[in-house]
Amino acid sequence: MAAAELSEEQQKKIALDLFLDAWDKACAAGVEADLLCEVMIYMAVTDLVADRGEDETADLFDSLPERIRDGEFTLDQDGDDSSGEPH
Repeated sequence: MAAAELSEEQQKKIALDLFLDAWDKACAAGVEADLLCEVMIYMAVTDLVADRGEDETADLFDSLPERIRDGEFTLDQDGDDSSGEPH
């Protein structure tokens, strides 16, 4: 199935599954989870800056502390976020 045929939700699910698989492999290879967190955040921010520019990326992160405090990124016991969708 081509990417154009996938909904945004389907694409997010596939991407999340692939990243989680890579995460598990890195942990199994001895990479510490805290270091993986830093690398993933760095990769995401650098890609956003390249795609959207510094100002738009900075604006995107303005609401991040509130979203974190509101539980948007808190996983439930099944490993899913509280909304059931990857963001």
